[in-house]
Amino acid sequence: MTHTFTGSVNFRSSIGNTNGVPGETAIHVLNPQRESGILKATGWDRLEPGSLNLNVTPGVVDALGERIPLWVEDGKDVVYPDACRHIPLIREAYWYYSATVSGSGKSRDVLVRRAKNPLPGRVELFAPIKLRDYFGLAAGDKLQVEVHAP
Repeated sequence: MTHTFTGSVNFRSSIGNTNGVPGETAIHVLNPQRESGILKATGWDRLEPGSLNLNVTPGVVDALGERIPLWVEDGKDVVYPDACRHIPLIREAYWYYSATVSGSGKSRDVLVRRAKNPLPGRVELFAPIKLRDYFGLAAGDKLQVEVHAP
């Protein structure tokens, strides 16, 4: 059974991030086990560092939480810089779902991520390519996401 939603592109990490929380590209370097886990779960040859943030309605995040994830990453295993090391503990776990994202007449297989204890109204997309370039995205662009059963 699939679940489809629309999200609006939000380049959180690219917009003068002054709150001190590192972006996913920086976290990627600190967590090689994440890349290994994603590659094993998806069969991809590589994982693009970073993620694409989508703003979504809160119901999207809730609906994902009712689905069985493809892969689960325990928050205790995620490394953040010392000043922010509490973040993955607050999130408890990260749930990854197999999906296809579409926009601009193109589509691509991705993973959609939300946390067990999520931020309301935001999901992240992970892929083997840089989605921003592939789709030619600008902030606020809409993407359609179809989440697949595991």
